[in-house]
Amino acid sequence: MSPQSPDQVSPDQNGPDQNAPDHNALAAALVESRSRWRDFALLSADLMFETDAQGRFTFLAPDLVLGHVAETLLGKPASALMATPGPGPFGPGAFGPGLFGRGTFAARQRQRHAKAWLVCADGSQACLEFTLLPQEAGLRGVGRDVTAAERRGEVAARALRRANALGRLLRLGQRQGGAEAALEAMLTALPAALSCDGAALLEPEGGTWRVAHVTKDHPPLAHLPPPGTSVAAQHLAMAPTEAGPCLLVWRRPDQPVLDSDDRDLLAALALPMAALRAELLRQRALADAAHGDGLTGLLNRRGFTSALTRQVVAGGALVFIDLDGLKPLNDKFGHEVGDAALRGMAARLRGAASERDLAARLGGDEFCLWLHGSSAAEAAYRMADLGEPGPLADWPEAGPSALRASIGIAVAEVGETVEALLARADAAMYAVKRARGDRRR
Repeated sequence: MSPQSPDQVSPDQNGPDQNAPDHNALAAALVESRSRWRDFALLSADLMFETDAQGRFTFLAPDLVLGHVAETLLGKPASALMATPGPGPFGPGAFGPGLFGRGTFAARQRQRHAKAWLVCADGSQACLEFTLLPQEAGLRGVGRDVTAAERRGEVAARALRRANALGRLLRLGQRQGGAEAALEAMLTALPAALSCDGAALLEPEGGTWRVAHVTKDHPPLAHLPPPGTSVAAQHLAMAPTEAGPCLLVWRRPDQPVLDSDDRDLLAALALPMAALRAELLRQRALADAAHGDGLTGLLNRRGFTSALTRQVVAGGALVFIDLDGLKPLNDKFGHEVGDAALRGMAARLRGAASERDLAARLGGDEFCLWLHGSSAAEAAYRMADLGEPGPLADWPEAGPSALRASIGIAVAEVGETVEALLARADAAMYAVKRARGDRRR
């Protein structure tokens, strides 16, 4: 090869080649590109990280991670950021300390939508949703803060659980045959719905509470505040109503406290259960009116015969009472005094009756008293003074013998009907009156 001519000079001899790449420009472009992609990544993620085989952070971005300075976390176990398991409004981390370690994966594959609760620098907690990828011996991933969405979802889930529990209890009540059965069924099911020891419906009575309805366990009334004050105990929850009744549930002190969800459900149930209580009282009042005597408060004929039909099979004595001299009292002093005489005889019957006995005004001046399980001799002994003459309270002008009665007694026989027993007792009373020469009025 011939020697180079003077015009053929090498680039090194004559200066830089104008067509050669500019290494500084390439380096600057690379830095700019990496910065750009880093900015793009941080726009779509709140946390970027890498860990080594021991689960320690080897890379973190941005400079502040949940309030922590990223540099202070490098070389530390990533699991230290995980929320401490334990009770809380949203529960512990969903994946546990293994989230940042290779142990999370059974194979080398990407995992998306892995959620975990992390501890912020101020002690609060944040939920991040991660996309994770194994790299070499460690792990690489990005996380997006979804705390607000998780909280909204949890609130919605709690509301749904509360609505479902409320719906189940209300439907249970609707399936029952009446207000009393509905109230009993709902109150029985409530402890299971709230994982409580018991439930009760209370009514204010003076400065204390009275139990209107209760499950099998008796409520801790000694630990309840007076009506109109709030409950301090965390294992008690009370939901008062404007109508008066108060719904109560309780747990043992060694059980979890009643949270806001429990108390919200209780408050939602208090009003319909108070309405059931009001309906029950109304039905009882109607039943009392249908089976009771408005003037004396005793059973009427219908109520007495209905109750006696259930008790007569157990045996006892029927006392038939006729109030003597009612017509002369009405004629001389007016019906107000006659009514006072009827109420006076009713008071005598109440004083002579035991808890299992039945007292009634059959109508007009006729009364009956069923002495449960009583023999003829016992009945005669107990009724010895019932018809004796006496003054009429608040009406001294009626005389010292205004209140008096004739009495007949019949002991129930096996298989005897109520009508037959009443007829025998009436006949026995009439025989006593006739023997005294009195006329029935």
